Amino acid sequence: MKNYNELNTVFLEESDLVMRPEELTEYTLETPAINILTDFLHVQPLSMELDVSIDDARHMMRKVHVRSVLVIDSDETFKGFLTLADLESRSALSIATTAGIKRQDISIRDVMTPRAKLKAIPLSEIQSAKIGNLLQTLKHEGTPHILVVDTTKNSIRGVISSSDIARRLNISVDISKRANSFQEVVGILASGQEY
Repeated sequence: MKNYNELNTVFLEESDLVMRPEELTEYTLETPAINILTDFLHVQPLSMELDVSIDDARHMMRKVHVRSVLVIDSDETFKGFLTLADLESRSALSIATTAGIKRQDISIRDVMTPRAKLKAIPLSEIQSAKIGNLLQTLKHEGTPHILVVDTTKNSIRGVISSSDIARRLNISVDISKRANSFQEVVGILASGQEY
């Protein structure tokens, strides 16, 4: 490893002002939606492979303070989406019980949302939308995260997170999971989430 020199330090006796941006961006429901996109052209997407155990995944996600990751296979092909809520739900224990294995032997492939069940917003929609449109879409879909796809390149371009919206707007955002079948209703009720 290359040796680096220390930088000089100074005491803060003379520094009593805190700098602020000259133009502070204030986010509202009318702010362009593109401003809230975590754009994978500029931010490295976090991902995990299918065979990572749910305990390891939870530990890694908490360590880096993220609530969601992309799930890939060994060829880095996108396979699904995983949230911290998926890892901490009671359904993980139910899967282990049903399969007759220990909870720590479950991998994220067992609790993630597979690609075929995911919905996404086309980038072209985001480019003309407002944050209010995003929030309404997240509520309608019953998910705190939604992927954004570039349909011209058949690629995942980014992710929208209700927690990012809440933080930027300084509001509380409550997204209740939406069930599409009776089996999902039972799963939601078993996990203790609102319906």
